Amino acid sequence: MRLRLYLATALLAFLPALAQTAPAPRPMPKPAATTAPGGGPGKVWVNTATRVYHCYGDRYYGKTKDGEYMTEPAAKVAGAHGARNKTCGK
Repeated sequence: MRLRLYLATALLAFLPALAQTAPAPRPMPKPAATTAPGGGPGKVWVNTATRVYHCYGDRYYGKTKDGEYMTEPAAKVAGAHGARNKTCGK
């Protein structure tokens, strides 16, 4: 009987401390990368740091940190290659 009374008292002593702990705040989500202005059909986005170009409609088109828009032949002359070695032309 005393053990039950002791456990109940201990539980009631710690219950307010448990109720006051707030959950950790969730980190803010990163904003979605916006496409750099100036592109469109007929142009590729060349990542100048890696020399890889991305076709219009590609996930990384206009969204890498360093890059510029140019035509696919101009990108090849500049030494870039298509993402996964694919071309954008038909």
